[in-house]
Amino acid sequence: MAMLAIDINDASLVVAREGEVLAREPGYALVENGRIVTGTEALRQARVKPRQVSSRYWTNLSVNSNTAGVEGVDSASELAHAQLKTLWAQIADKTHDVVLIVPNHYTREQLGVLLGLTQEIGIQVNGMLSSAAAVSARPYPGRQLVHLDVGLHRVSVTPLEQSDSVMALQEVGLEDTGLTSVMDLWAQRFSELFVLATRFDPLHQADTEQLIYDYLPDWLQSIQDKDVCEFELKHYQDIHRIEVRREQLLAAASGFYRALVQLVAQVRQGGAGLVVQVSHHLGSLPGLMTELQRLDDALVLGLGPDATVMGALAMPAVESKSGRVKLLKRVPWREQAQGQVMADKNVFQVSEKTLDVGSSHVVYRGIAYPVGTEGLSIGRTKDKERHSIVLEGDHSGVSGSHCELVLRDGEVKLIDHSRHGTFVNEKRVPAETTLHPADVIRIGSPGEELRIISLGKDYGS
Repeated sequence: MAMLAIDINDASLVVAREGEVLAREPGYALVENGRIVTGTEALRQARVKPRQVSSRYWTNLSVNSNTAGVEGVDSASELAHAQLKTLWAQIADKTHDVVLIVPNHYTREQLGVLLGLTQEIGIQVNGMLSSAAAVSARPYPGRQLVHLDVGLHRVSVTPLEQSDSVMALQEVGLEDTGLTSVMDLWAQRFSELFVLATRFDPLHQADTEQLIYDYLPDWLQSIQDKDVCEFELKHYQDIHRIEVRREQLLAAASGFYRALVQLVAQVRQGGAGLVVQVSHHLGSLPGLMTELQRLDDALVLGLGPDATVMGALAMPAVESKSGRVKLLKRVPWREQAQGQVMADKNVFQVSEKTLDVGSSHVVYRGIAYPVGTEGLSIGRTKDKERHSIVLEGDHSGVSGSHCELVLRDGEVKLIDHSRHGTFVNEKRVPAETTLHPADVIRIGSPGEELRIISLGKDYGS
């Protein structure tokens, strides 16, 4: 019997069958006059009617009281039930068995609630599948494989064990950090730019604030590969226009991006090359894939928009036994190892970091400092004997004379003097290490960052 796959990710809940997407909705619910409306219609009212719209009910799935996050509904499960029922109503042929693709952070209790909801609606569930396992098509011998994913209010990285099959291990996640938080950052940045250019503040009124959020996906897509774009916002009879540089938007999301890089680094195994499978929800954000290249010796792979459901449907049918529905975290590979040749249409190779020689400067807070044979000190205090970079901000784990950079035999060397450690491309380095252009040094926690660059032989001439 043909299978249906339902992906429970509130960034975009998807129902698919045999390579075809049948329904798709974001995880938003609007409660109005006792009626629950879900999906895009609710999303387009989120800023106009904030007390009546919830987007946390999938993240906090529960039957407990006061978990819905919206007036008029008691539990998160009621909103989840309404959305599942709406999605299921869009499926013409309901005779198919279903596999649920579930977030890696769901507890046993939450999985039980989810199964209870499907039973009430009449959805015949044969099994549940880890989303990280579902997207993993082939092994990468000699490298560590991880899956980086995001929902509306959570980002997570899941390491995967590779053998004759693939197994999703314990994920590491960040609560209250997800697509909504980075969209809030960009909405605020766009608003600031409108105020500076036109004196019109779109966040001052609910209707224009909603417009900003409605336009954000298209605006971000248009500036994905352009340095400068023009955007406009209509308010009654007025049309307000701004010119936005790509770097202005990337700067607004820099903290969010840095958190993702550090999250991946947190699960990294020492000495192993890395393969990072990046969900489409993250990979489509401008500049993020480039930011992930900061990870040393990493192959960064962007997944297609429906890679999770298509991966689940490409697996052997999931069979329940004795009426028991199991959560599968270990599944067979769908393809053989092919090195770095990507054949899966749901995966594209973004980059493998390659480094050039010829480092000459280190950039800190927009200023390029030359690295010479006499050495450049970096830390909390100024070195009276030589040139120094004094780090700003209140960060833990920063020593007075934390480390130094020195040019030796044509190479930039980092020498660590601290007891706290110094990180290069989010890996703690030994007492002395060689640096290359594009390497990023992090000192402290959350830390200050410095980037190694090469300005070439003609610099300053």
